[in-house]
Amino acid sequence: MAVDPSKPGDEGGKPQDPPAEPQDPKGGEGGEPQDPPAGEGGKDPNIHKLERDVANRDKRIKELEEQLEAATGGQKTAEERIAAIEEQLKAMEGERDAAKADAELTAAGCIDCELGRAALASFGGDVEKLKEAKPYLFGARGAGASTGGKPEGSIDPDGPTIAEGVKARLHGK
Repeated sequence: MAVDPSKPGDEGGKPQDPPAEPQDPKGGEGGEPQDPPAGEGGKDPNIHKLERDVANRDKRIKELEEQLEAATGGQKTAEERIAAIEEQLKAMEGERDAAKADAELTAAGCIDCELGRAALASFGGDVEKLKEAKPYLFGARGAGASTGGKPEGSIDPDGPTIAEGVKARLHGK
């Protein structure tokens, strides 16, 4: 059914009344922000959710740092590692020097290398000077070491063997 706008009483036949006040009272577009203020429209950020997310993030960071520490085996910084390596190097050099001094002292006939090494340091590493100054550190080991007793008997190649001596003692000969 078609509606005739010229006939009164029909829909659309009567003109609308003009509005009492203008739709845009400030007289321009963009006078007010389109976004609703906080608290209106359900776009309010959830503070509790944000705090929970930050706590979860911090927890995850801590877990990852622990995994990294476990993976690296607790390695130290580069400076600390370099210092540890230098310390090991100095210890190894000390051991090498001690071994070298022991070899020189042993070749010279030193009886006690530990005392000889300590004394050698005061003579600037010169074994000959040490040997002149402290001759009691040098000498043949075991030479001149006597119990004070007289040796009884001598080994006779034609004499009885141990087995023969035991048999003779057992049988009363």
